[in-house]
Amino acid sequence: MQWSLFVLILMGQCSFFTCHLYEDVERLTNSSQTTDAWIGLRSISSTERSWHWSLPGVEFEESETEWGTGQPDNGATEKNCVVIKGQQWNDHACMNEVEFICYNDKLILINESKTWDEALTYCREKHHDLVSITDSHQQRWVQEKAKMADTEFVWLGMRYTCTLDLWFWLIDRMVCYDNWAPDQMDMCGMAGVMKRDGEWHKKANHKKFHFICTK
Repeated sequence: MQWSLFVLILMGQCSFFTCHLYEDVERLTNSSQTTDAWIGLRSISSTERSWHWSLPGVEFEESETEWGTGQPDNGATEKNCVVIKGQQWNDHACMNEVEFICYNDKLILINESKTWDEALTYCREKHHDLVSITDSHQQRWVQEKAKMADTEFVWLGMRYTCTLDLWFWLIDRMVCYDNWAPDQMDMCGMAGVMKRDGEWHKKANHKKFHFICTK
């Protein structure tokens, strides 16, 4: 009975909860939020539009964008900056005054090879926890960190339970959003990793990889 209740609670989270690493982003990307807010994305040229993130080392990927319908449109005036409203991006004239989101990096890449349990202990003793990913925004930030690892994979704060036959995050969330690579097998004693290209894989938790902690 207790296990059944636990599973029902976890399953309900996929419908009713979204966890964000950054509190300001959570407030400004709420579906009912009507306020525009600047994000660190800008077009360098008005003729051949080329978008760039302000954060050094982060490459712009068109496949990972969250543009609103018909965006970017440039309109009657040059709109070389970007605001977020709800879950969508819109191009905007850079001279306009709106709220803004400051980047606060709460991710720490640990370039030490450890098993999943060792990585978990390290993160909880020295920082906060192994990283969890519950939406595409978090996926983007974690993927940028994973690219800098010296191992092919990095541990995530996700593991498989044979008892319940499901994957879950250490923050007690089910895996609702996912980015699994194809043909992944579920087996006891497995935990989740991210490859440097951003895809998730399932690995035996005794293997040793670098890992990402949260502050």
